[in-house]
Amino acid sequence: MSGVRGHDGGAARPEAALLGVLLLVSVGAVVVLLRWWILAAVVSLLVGTGVLAAVAGLVVLTWLYLREVHRVMLGGDHPAEPVPDGREEPAHRGYHGGPAWWDLCAAVRRTWRASALWGVLLLPHVTAHALVVGAYLAAAWSLAGALRLVDTGLRTVRRIRMVCPECYRRLPYPAYLCGRCGRRHDRVRPGARGLLRRRCRCDRTLPTLILLGAADLETLCPHCDRPLEHRPGEAREFLLPLFGGTGAGKTRLAAGLHLALEQAARHGSDSYLEPLGEEAARLSREGARVSAPDHRTRPTPPGRKVRAATARLGAGRRALVLQVFDAAGERFNRSATTEELAYLGEASTFVLVVDPLGIPAVWRCLTAAERDRLAGERSHTRDPELAYGTVRDEVERGRRSPERGPSGRLAVVVTRGDLVRGTSVDPGAAPVREWAEHRLGLGNLLARAEADFGTVRVFLTSAVAGPDGRADPSLHGLAAWLLLPEGRAFAELACGPAPAAAGGAR
Repeated sequence: MSGVRGHDGGAARPEAALLGVLLLVSVGAVVVLLRWWILAAVVSLLVGTGVLAAVAGLVVLTWLYLREVHRVMLGGDHPAEPVPDGREEPAHRGYHGGPAWWDLCAAVRRTWRASALWGVLLLPHVTAHALVVGAYLAAAWSLAGALRLVDTGLRTVRRIRMVCPECYRRLPYPAYLCGRCGRRHDRVRPGARGLLRRRCRCDRTLPTLILLGAADLETLCPHCDRPLEHRPGEAREFLLPLFGGTGAGKTRLAAGLHLALEQAARHGSDSYLEPLGEEAARLSREGARVSAPDHRTRPTPPGRKVRAATARLGAGRRALVLQVFDAAGERFNRSATTEELAYLGEASTFVLVVDPLGIPAVWRCLTAAERDRLAGERSHTRDPELAYGTVRDEVERGRRSPERGPSGRLAVVVTRGDLVRGTSVDPGAAPVREWAEHRLGLGNLLARAEADFGTVRVFLTSAVAGPDGRADPSLHGLAAWLLLPEGRAFAELACGPAPAAAGGAR
């Protein structure tokens, strides 16, 4: 029995070996036959695994980048803004003024540190982010330019210019003080520090445009640092220089004009005259007293700094800032001192004040009794043509386009009309222009003036108040003529409650 089992087992082993060989041959044949399909399956598996790994890695890198962007832009972990030095504006930068690029660079830098060389895969993300930031900056700066253009265009259309009443220089824009911390902001315009509003270092917001309320802030002249009480940029500014010889009556005329406008505004509907600054407040307080017939006005000290008497004149919804400059007559005797009055180059309307009693030819025409009576009133002024010549030279230097020919307006104001009437040189019913040419000997002066200015007119005024305290009607007529180019509403307001008695014609 044992021999039989041994024989059977020995016979089975060759069969098993044969079966194994056949199986291997079959598998080999299948592999040979299906080798390309198997290779494709293996390659597909490897590629699929690689793609899945790349996608997973890219997702992780994207998450890292978005996490850093969130931390920088929304989480408060953004780069610190550089503290401005003494030459920079004390205001935070707008997001378009630097922080947009700073945040982009910070997010890229932090993601690179976390991902090492794998961060190269984020190049499309960084490019897209940079394109978005660039588009935002382009839109923001285009808006800033458009806002500046609109602001400048509105001021040009409304003929608004800004001139400092202290240093006489034209201001492109004033400096503003923060109402909370008092920091000075010199360039409050749409730009890197803000578009519609800027934020001071103390976190107080300031408007960047006059049309948005910047004119309501406390202002300074950026050149001389003096306060500007008249809120420049809000309304048109009308500069009115008075010039003439010493004692010609400039100060009294300025006080009389202020009194006439004050009374006219008081009787007008929806009108006002608001003094701005110390000079105008003094005129408002002393106008009636200075205009009294028995008051003797003291001459303006020659060394006194000329500062405009500034007032805001309102007529309905319109407003006009008046700046009246009254310099000592000694300043008009020499070109060297006249050059200090730079406001002459900024004005377009001028007032030449002439004292008829100071003209030698006129004084000789008076009788002895009249000379005795008026001796105390006579000014020892120089020939008015000398003052006119020095001022005319300064005006020509200040004009920006002298080649355009005569321009501007000149009022030749003959003062002391109350003293001249009833004397030997009383004009009577004669036209003031003819009287000034033939009786006062101002023919040559007026001829020169008409060659230098576009419009010239002669007025005979009396800067004294009547018994009822009202300004003389001649002052209303003069004020109306002076203000006519600024608008008919102001001219009609200046006419006052009494009919105007204007003199002369061109």
